[in-house]
Amino acid sequence: NLNLSNRGYFKPLFAGNTVKGFPIFSRSTGKRSVFVAVPIVMDGKVTGALGISVFLDELNARLNKDLDLPPHYTWYILNEEGNTMLDKERDFIFMSPLTQGSDSLRKGVAEALKHESGTIQYQLDGHREAYYRKLPNFEWRMFIALVEEGKTDVPQKLQLTLERFVPELQGQLNKIDASLAAQIEKNGVNVHNESEVRKLLRTLFDTNPEIVDATFIDTHGVLRLAEPSDYKNFEGSDLSSQEHVIAMLKNPQPLLSGGFVSVEDFLGMVIARPLYDSSNHFAGTISALIRPELFITPMIGKSMIPEDYELWIMQTDGMIVYDLDKEEIGKMLFSDPIYQAYDSLLELGKKIAAAPEGEGSYIYLAQGLEEKVIKKVIWKTVKLHDREWRVVLAYRPYN
Repeated sequence: NLNLSNRGYFKPLFAGNTVKGFPIFSRSTGKRSVFVAVPIVMDGKVTGALGISVFLDELNARLNKDLDLPPHYTWYILNEEGNTMLDKERDFIFMSPLTQGSDSLRKGVAEALKHESGTIQYQLDGHREAYYRKLPNFEWRMFIALVEEGKTDVPQKLQLTLERFVPELQGQLNKIDASLAAQIEKNGVNVHNESEVRKLLRTLFDTNPEIVDATFIDTHGVLRLAEPSDYKNFEGSDLSSQEHVIAMLKNPQPLLSGGFVSVEDFLGMVIARPLYDSSNHFAGTISALIRPELFITPMIGKSMIPEDYELWIMQTDGMIVYDLDKEEIGKMLFSDPIYQAYDSLLELGKKIAAAPEGEGSYIYLAQGLEEKVIKKVIWKTVKLHDREWRVVLAYRPYN
């Protein structure tokens, strides 16, 4: 048995009122539904109720198919409180245009809720004109709007902030890579002399405070030496199954790896260069390990990124290599379950992966909150060797 007495619809229902579309979000399944119920009355008293739940995602998909509107039209349904019950873009379900939208949209919706039918005009990524009508037997109103696409209005402050940060990040990656190359060339290391290799690793670590450790990996993919000494217990680890190690053994050349779970047990990436012996034969790899949050966070403060902006960095395969929410670091945008309910984010992610720079918008949870909000973004790219990172800066235009 399930006790429903704490549900918002319970008291009105058992006071004898019909419930018409009470919104419900299931935390356990992520399903969005509405509850419709009528009281059962015997001898003038409410003795029970008969109700059904209607799953909104399924209904939304069916209505989209049945309506089959042209691309430049959209539709949505609001309840009497202005909350979105259904929308051509399902990300908007349970969001309120009275709190998440332009001033003209808020004013238009507030006025529409006072009438049974009419038209409103508002701005939302371009000019929109909507016709609305109240649904029979429900305090819900359906809107059909003509959408005139407009260019995203990017605040100058957002653009300037990203233009400060991206060169800083690119410069730090270049610095570590150049240091790696310079130390290898300068020291002329005998790969068979452990003390010489350790000296190289230690110098690399000491001159690059941004890295976690420096390692030497042999031609079999085994981590032979590590500095500083805190990481010596990882010496002897077989790394031959790691993607970047496989790539280096197959074709020795400088690289920035993709994100991976390191033997040190955190998401990291390495900047690596091949090491050659006196006969110019490939003899192993010198790697500098980076931990994204420790590497990038200091740069955010240096670049003076405002607290109300959100920075995240993505590989072109969709891996999140940095996010202000540490729980999201290492997740795959295109496959992780936490993102699958957000169509606009997945669609934007594809655009970000495909283009080195651009702008767009999506809907996702506000940072540190459980409320969905509209976010607009711009992005640029940093690149080292054949690896690209998309640097994305987001803000909430309707906060």
